[in-house]
Parts: sequence; C-alpha cells; structure tokens
Amino acid sequence: MARKVFISVLGTGYYEACKYIKGSFCSTETRFIQQATLEYLKVSNNWTTKNNDGEVVDRVIILLTDGARKTNWSQTKRTNKITGEEEDYLGLEQVLRNMNLPCPMEALSIPDGKSEEEMWTIFDTVYDALKPNDELYFDLTHSFRYLPMLVLVLGNYAKFLKGVKVNHISYGNYEARNAATNEAPLMDILPLTMLQDWTFAAADLIQNGNIKKLQELKESNALIPLLREKGKKNIDRRMAEGYLDGYIQSLSNFLNDMKLCQGPNILKGETINKINDCHEQVVEVFENVIAPIPPVINKIQDSLLGFEQTDSLNPESLRNGYMAAKWCYDHQLYQQSITILDENLTTHFCKYLGTNEFNYDHRNCSNAFLRNGGYREEDWKKKKKDEEVDEDWEKIKEAVKDAETYQGVQDFVSLMSIDAKWIHNKRNSYNHASMTNDKLFTAEDVKILGGKIQRILTILR
Repeated sequence: MARKVFISVLGTGYYEACKYIKGSFCSTETRFIQQATLEYLKVSNNWTTKNNDGEVVDRVIILLTDGARKTNWSQTKRTNKITGEEEDYLGLEQVLRNMNLPCPMEALSIPDGKSEEEMWTIFDTVYDALKPNDELYFDLTHSFRYLPMLVLVLGNYAKFLKGVKVNHISYGNYEARNAATNEAPLMDILPLTMLQDWTFAAADLIQNGNIKKLQELKESNALIPLLREKGKKNIDRRMAEGYLDGYIQSLSNFLNDMKLCQGPNILKGETINKINDCHEQVVEVFENVIAPIPPVINKIQDSLLGFEQTDSLNPESLRNGYMAAKWCYDHQLYQQSITILDENLTTHFCKYLGTNEFNYDHRNCSNAFLRNGGYREEDWKKKKKDEEVDEDWEKIKEAVKDAETYQGVQDFVSLMSIDAKWIHNKRNSYNHASMTNDKLFTAEDVKILGGKIQRILTILR
C-alpha cells in the first residue's frame, strides 16, 4: 500500500491557542495548526500503513528552520511578546508526542529560504523525503513567502517523477477566528491544485487528443468529498458522478472513433450527441464544487465546434466526416485524417449517385468515377472472388451512367475530382508505408492535405 505522508512547516511566531473547525469537525484547543490538522485527518486512527516487514511506513514530517527549532519546537516555556511575561508554552515536538501518533515523526531542517540557492535546497529536502506512490497531505499555514507556490510546483513535479498523489492541502486561518467562540476555520485549498490538474488534463486532450489524464482524475474520486460537502440544487453525489462518468466516457468514445477511423459512428454523431447532452450537466456539477473549472470544460467543448448534432430527422452528417478528417489532421493523426477524408468523399459521392455506400464494389466504382471525372466501363467490371452476381449491379451501373448527365453530379465532380484523385492516391501511399515505388508521402504532402481539407470544408459551408 502507498504510505501516507503529512508535511507541514513550523513557523517562529508566538501562537495563541484556539480551536479549528471545518464542517462538523472541531479540534482540540491548541496553539499548533499541525495538531488540529492531524486530528482532522484522523491520523491517530488510521495512519498505520505497513510494509512487507510489518513496519509502519506512514510519516508526519515537520520542516524546521533554525528559528522555528529555537522558538516553537522543544520549548516548555516562552516569553509572551505582548505581556513580557514568561508562560508555559509546550513546543510542537512534545504536543505531537502527546498525541501518541501511530506513525513515526520526522523533523527535517530547512534553510530560511532567503536566496535562490536556499529555495532549491528546500525543494530538494522535501522531494528527497518522498517515496514513489506516496499520498501527500500538506499544511501550508506557516509556509513563508514563496513556499506555498513551491509546494504546489513540487507536488506536480513529484506526481510526474514519483507517481505521488496529493490528497490534502489546508490552511488554518487564525486571523479569521470567531473571538466569541475562539474558533478559526480550517480551509481546504486542495481545489486549487485540482483546478490545476483539470486544466492540464483538458489541455492534453485539446492539444494532443489524449484523454488519459482526464480519466485518471475521474477515477481518483478526488471530487467525491467536495460533492458531499458542497453539493446543492438537485444534484446529489451519485448523479454528479454519473454525469462526469458519462462525459468522460463519451469523450473517450469520440477519440476512439477518430483514431480507429470509425466512419459510420462519426457520421451518426452519437458520441457528439452524448458529449453535448452531458456538457451542461458537468458544468453545473463543477459550478457547485470548483467554480473556475466550467470555463475549462467549455474550452473542451469549443474544440469540438463544427461537428453537427444528429437527430431522427437527420440521422447522419457528412460534415462530421470532414470535420473528423480536420480534427485528426489538427492532432497530427495524418494517416487517420487522409483515410477518413478519402472514405467520406466516397460516401458523399455514393449518396449523389445512388449507389450502395456500404458495398465494397459500389464504393470502389463510385470513387473511380469521382477520381476520373466521369464514368468508365472498366471501373465497373466485377471482381468478386465468389463470382456471385449482384442483382442490382447492372441497374446501378445504368443509373450511374445516366447520373453523369445530372447537374448536381457534374457540379460535385468539377469541385471535388482533382482533390479526390490526389487524396486517394496519397492515402494509398501512406497506408502502404510508401512502399509503392515513387509514391512517397512527404512532409510537403502533409501541408497539402491540410489545404485540401480546408478547401472542402469551405465549399460545403
């Protein structure tokens, strides 16, 4: 099991005692936020993770400057700066020992952080104290100057290099205490790092077509405590989880359709419909828990603009096929882009000619018609291995010959045939790894492909 690690900086101030509250939780009256936070995290009850040798590996780590060690660590008395009198003042070391923590406590020395060199020393000290897959719990109450930012950056750094997970970040706001009850709020600032995580994950999806980080965030269940605490309106926790599951799964299905060239799914637009259906619900969920995230979700939605929603009256959208080719091109999936583009042009023309868009031979002949700018008898010779005769073959053949005179067919061919020929030939070159003599697919072809996609979309506007 991953070990749980609490990390907090001890300051140098003279701390007055108070109780810290969060929701229904109320701490023991204490001078030290570390005690209150550990009580909130229920460390005494469940921080007993053991290794294979039975040794408890969870940790409470307190970061100490020389000044903090002298003023707040091992003292039993201290002079009150206001009254000037010496008072009983039990330092944090003994306070933590009195809690009978079920896991080891470590006091790590850090410099004051007054220079760039000392800043990196603090960074290295904290990073070196972590082990792979640790679950981290940060208290930032007495983190001086830039240290809160350092902790946030270090958290992401350690997530990447050591696979750690940040489970908790809090701040004890003594200045906001209720003077009558002597209670101060224990603020949860984990949503700040969650906002950062969702922003990075959304950017990875939009820029790279990678949904893995979003899936990991969903599966981490990090939102569940916030949903329990802040859920309102008509959205309960299970409903919110269902909305989020549906949204992430729909995005995943969309990406699979793109990467696996699933033409029928793309034209039917079912994944786009589902994404659109879930979008507003997911935005409402996040508005209830982390208000800045909805613009991030909206940015994902903006990346899908141009795809059309389908319905019972319009069950397919050829435009979605062209938009899929563009989406793949924009995400450097050039093989998928040119394959989808070629096949969508063929499907589009099959619909003009009235041929069977799902019949392999019909598609080949229709594509040849489009590439060659008209009907050719040799394109319509049967090549079926089983030598079965398509009952509709001659009827369709004659219909296509007649269709050559239709104005709509002529217009489509005049607009698309040159592009269709280049796209089909280059698609074959790409899909055969350019192992076809002189038919190489070059970097220049990539640029040309982008131009042809844009031209076709402009024509179809």
